[in-house]
Amino acid sequence: QALRATLLTAVEAARDGELQEALQTIQRLGTERVDDAPLARLLRRLFQKLGSTYVKLGQFIASSPTLFPAAYVREFQQCLDRTEPTNFQRIKRIVEADLGRPLSEVYESFEEEPLASASVAQVHSAVLKTGERVAVKVQKPGVDRVLKADLGFLFIAARTLEFLSPELARSSLVDIVSEIRSS
Repeated sequence: QALRATLLTAVEAARDGELQEALQTIQRLGTERVDDAPLARLLRRLFQKLGSTYVKLGQFIASSPTLFPAAYVREFQQCLDRTEPTNFQRIKRIVEADLGRPLSEVYESFEEEPLASASVAQVHSAVLKTGERVAVKVQKPGVDRVLKADLGFLFIAARTLEFLSPELARSSLVDIVSEIRSS
């Protein structure tokens, strides 16, 4: 999955003309001051392709301006509420399974286009049969399992890195991953 996401990101970036700019930035690293924006954009696109755990990490970057360069914080702001939405038919099946009946029995209308889509859930506007306007937050399918597995791995990896390299303990990697796991 990681290889597929990386290749898709590279192909899309090449198509959009962003790959060349990012490669030129990489070549200038260490020799001159560079604009981080192209690399931040590429990394954000990759995180979004890698899925909910990486989008969650991107949200952490966006929310930590004292830990990360400004270009990354700005770019990863897009991970807060502008992630790829789940197909409406899947969302409809989830809501109907939770309700135990068809949408049409509960809602007068249910917007197919989400108001917002984040790493874990998306929000749809709807009108109940009573006429009341509501926002329906729907957890994306499979998110629980993926987040738990990925964040568990990241926690173990952070603990191992801190054990192998005690100077990394000062960076609080384990604390950072623990905070993400609890959010």
